[in-house]
Amino acid sequence: MSKATLDNLDYTENDNRFINHLNSGLPRWVITAGFIIMVVAAICTITAIDSWLKEHASVAIALINTVGMVTMYYATMRGMKPLYRPLTVLWIIIIALNIVSFFAIVFEGILPEVSFIVACALPLCYLPLGALIIIWYRGRMQQLGIWMIVRILVIFLLPIAWYMTLGTALGNLFLDAIIVIIELIYAWQFYCLLRY
Repeated sequence: MSKATLDNLDYTENDNRFINHLNSGLPRWVITAGFIIMVVAAICTITAIDSWLKEHASVAIALINTVGMVTMYYATMRGMKPLYRPLTVLWIIIIALNIVSFFAIVFEGILPEVSFIVACALPLCYLPLGALIIIWYRGRMQQLGIWMIVRILVIFLLPIAWYMTLGTALGNLFLDAIIVIIELIYAWQFYCLLRY
């Protein structure tokens, strides 16, 4: 078998699978702004802040939770266009779900079932996208896929397990800290991949 054939069979050996940077074509300030908004969103996941904002400023928290991520997802989708597996359909679905999530937060009192549907749908998209990125790419791109899976599992499963075992005020503080740290690492993964 020729080397070219082997490279086609073993995608991990091919140089174009090792991705440390994506060029989104967006201005650097857009990437920086997206990162900063993701950092603010991470801080806002703290239970007390999140609850207060949802009650008094639902549009603000919806924007904070949506704009940074949608910006980074869109930039990543654009940067992946020239790659051999751009995963555009999954990126579009995730962007659309995040936009629907914006409206679900704003109108949570009127349509609480929308939040539940979005919450159930997000892992069904994040997990395959993260897994495919891990399988098909190496470098920072692969790290992004790993953290995508870690984040979605932590955000959705850890609170359930936590409240079943350690539902105390001190326990809630540790839970908030873990979630904020995971969210910050997730934001940093996007920033490192897109910042140049």
